[in-house]
Amino acid sequence: MTLPWSSSTYKQISLDRQSLLCHMPDALQKSLVRAWEHHYEELYESEADGTVLLEEVLEEILHSFEGCNQTLKHIRYVWMALILACTVEPTVKYYQPNNPDPEATINHLTDWLLVNIREIFHDRSPLIRASIGKVNNTSVNVCNLYSEKKISHFQGLSEALGVYISAIKTLEANCAVAALLDILDDCLEGYAIFPGSYGRRELFNWWLWDVVPSTWYLFPPNSLYSLDKLNNEQNRLSLNRLKEISGNMWDIILPVTQGKKNSLAAQ
Repeated sequence: MTLPWSSSTYKQISLDRQSLLCHMPDALQKSLVRAWEHHYEELYESEADGTVLLEEVLEEILHSFEGCNQTLKHIRYVWMALILACTVEPTVKYYQPNNPDPEATINHLTDWLLVNIREIFHDRSPLIRASIGKVNNTSVNVCNLYSEKKISHFQGLSEALGVYISAIKTLEANCAVAALLDILDDCLEGYAIFPGSYGRRELFNWWLWDVVPSTWYLFPPNSLYSLDKLNNEQNRLSLNRLKEISGNMWDIILPVTQGKKNSLAAQ
């Protein structure tokens, strides 16, 4: 798989989402197919026989990003964390509409992404390096678990806030995979996105075929998953925000990469 190097190719791939899959690295494609073919007890699938553990499959997929440039791999991990942080935001807003931590975390991850992408693609000046240090040293407090509403399902709020705690941990390169696995556990097996067993496989499929390819290309996903139609407006706002952030990242990347024949996948 390659990331697009020209604006015309970028537009074509961003519109034709199917093309994302066939251009991804072979190892990543094979990991996705293997994951698709199995059934999992953790997702409450009656067909599961317990021989394949979901966590091992998730870890295999995340490690399939290893072939790319190490800094770029880290950026992709943080982008996936940001997508999932936006996806669980409606859960926190339902219980704690005035909790500032989701917004602070999303802003922090966004700043980190833009500063680090600018550093590797455009400007390695002392000013940019100082900005990276400032972003990396900024702390976000995600520990307020007291609700402004009566909590009928405390676990959902707790795990949703846990996603933000783990998302901040992805900013440390050596913690990124473990932090993402914690996020995926809270989302796919926990109640960070929705309670109950219904819809788990569909949620997993969304991550598999929408979030993972979008992560590789630093694109926004097609949609943000939710079982609750009441979250549609929040999801629309969050998706538009991800589109804007992705556009800002590519505004930095494209001018540098125009006309280059090599690909980011080869780095």
